[in-house]
Parts: sequence; C-alpha cells; structure tokens
Amino acid sequence: MSDIDALDRLLAGARRVRARRMRGDTEILLDERDPVAVSALREALRIADIPGYICRCLGDVALDFFDISDAPLTTVTLHHGISLRWNGWHVDAVLADGVRSLEWLAVRGVVEPLREFRASERRRLDADRAARRWVADMPPPLAEYTELFLGTSASGYELRAAQIEAARARLAMAYPDALERLTRLLTWYASGTGKETGHPLHEDIPRLLLDLEHRLDFARAVETADARAAAGALRYLVDWSTRGRVGRLLADLSPAARAKVLAAARDSDTRHWLAQRIDRL
Repeated sequence: MSDIDALDRLLAGARRVRARRMRGDTEILLDERDPVAVSALREALRIADIPGYICRCLGDVALDFFDISDAPLTTVTLHHGISLRWNGWHVDAVLADGVRSLEWLAVRGVVEPLREFRASERRRLDADRAARRWVADMPPPLAEYTELFLGTSASGYELRAAQIEAARARLAMAYPDALERLTRLLTWYASGTGKETGHPLHEDIPRLLLDLEHRLDFARAVETADARAAAGALRYLVDWSTRGRVGRLLADLSPAARAKVLAAARDSDTRHWLAQRIDRL
C-alpha cells in the first residue's frame, strides 16, 4: 500500500522549486526560492487519495524541488489540475485541491495550466448539460438503459448488437405504431450536440435504432415531423454512417419533406451538401 504522506514529508525539506513544461523539458518556466512560497506550494500538493490509476499523458508541468543546499530533492508532475505523479508511488495520486497548485503557478506567471483547467471545466459542464438534455429527451421506455447508454462515452465502447436489439424491442412494445416510434427517435436524435463527427459516443444510439427502421416509415415520420423531429432527420441524413444510403432515403421523401429537412440545416455547409444530394435525384 502506498504511503499517502511520503511526498509531503519529503517536501518538508524543500527550499527551492523550479517549474518546467514536463519531465525532461529543459525550458525553465519559473524558479522560486522564497521559502514561504515553496511552503505554500507544498500545502497545495496535499494528497487526498492514491486510487490506483495512471494518467496517460506526460503531465502539464514538472516541478523540481531542491533542498537547503540546493541539491535535487525530487520531481513531480501535475496532471490536469487533478492528480500528481511522483516516482515514490507506482500510480498517480489525487490532489486534495488540485486547482491550488495551478493558481500558485499562475500568480507567478505560469498561467497556461490554470487556463487549460478552466477551459476543461467549461467543456465538462457543457458536456454534462448536453447529456442531461439528451437523457431528458430519451423515450421513457428506455429510461432503464440510461446508465448503459451514457457509459458508452465513458468507456469508448459501442453497444453490442444484442443490446441495441433489446432496446429496439422495448421501443416497439411501447410504440407499436412505427410513425410514433420514428418521431420519438428523431426528436431524441435532435437533442444531441448536432456535430456530424466528434460527438459523444452515446449520441449515436438513436441513429443505431433508426437504422433498424424501414426507410418508408422514416419518410412518413419526416412528412409529419415538427421542427425538432426534422432536425433529427437532418442529422440522420448527414451522419457519416448514413451517407451511403442518403440518396435512397431522400428519394422516398416528398418535395415538401425534403424542403423541411433542408430548412433544419444549422450551417451553410450542411445545407449546401444536402441541397446537392437533392438536386441529383
């Protein structure tokens, strides 16, 4: 078991700290010799836990500590304002308050780690809001799959075919009318981020369920779709996985339905791409 206080005891002898971009980098970002400042950094590096994981990156900043005789004491690397790596442990440690160390650096002119941490926090909050919106628009019969669905983005693994089939069977039982089922799926698909690529993996799940539906039912659903469902239809049509079939899908739509989907395009590039496909019919 790792000694959670081992680094703190070692840093009690630190009188100087030098910051570099990462372990092995020769560029010095700052060199702090004020013992009060060094002590404040030691406090900022208090460890909350050593849970047994290792961050895949090399670290944002390397901190070299020196003792009173200016001899090297040890080096640690900070990771994303969350964890710390030290060769005294086989795994990374979670900081009790990681942002304190980044603020310590920022006050001394090394602002990029704190700036990136704040940007990452904003991205995380945006992603959380998007996920909550996506869950809120999920058809109620699939609510019990929420953790499984969201888990695909956390793990990076897609659902197995059997899991998709099980979800589809539950939808079909709750909504035997294909038009209602398709409309709900399209509305759900519209609640994602809207990106064609690079979106969270769980946002693909409505598309996977739509793939199991008949294209003529898709056409009927677009015909009666409101603005939200039309946005979902647009997203389905421009998805990379659907583009090989987009000609057949568009051919089944009436001119009015094609115009409705085209009007749902959020940007000129998407609108231009889809308009070209319609013109080829």
